Amino acid sequence: MIGQIIKTIDSGNVLVIDELDSKLHPNLVCKIVSLFNSKELNPHNAQLIFNTHDTNLLSSGLFRRDQIWFTQKDKFGATRLYSLADFKTEEVRKNEAFEENYIRGKYGAVPFLAILRN
Repeated sequence: MIGQIIKTIDSGNVLVIDELDSKLHPNLVCKIVSLFNSKELNPHNAQLIFNTHDTNLLSSGLFRRDQIWFTQKDKFGATRLYSLADFKTEEVRKNEAFEENYIRGKYGAVPFLAILRN
């Protein structure tokens, strides 16, 4: 994967990765994201688009609000995509605990877990 990452950064292209964190150590994922966010190391403004279920990335301080997107399924199974930046700035401040708020359901996009009983 590192070859493709370097090629993308050198060319200023877009790299899309499904489940970036699935087989990588969390520290390595943070370093990869940092590469793309660095003006010095990414002078051609290459972009990384990825999905993850690792909520720890929300507390890493790596992302601006406009870089965090959520998906929410409705009762018919249709998925809505929206950005954390869509929330009013009074509701979501730059220094908020994004991970904690996400887990609590403040931004939506959390699965509904019904408790099944006999």
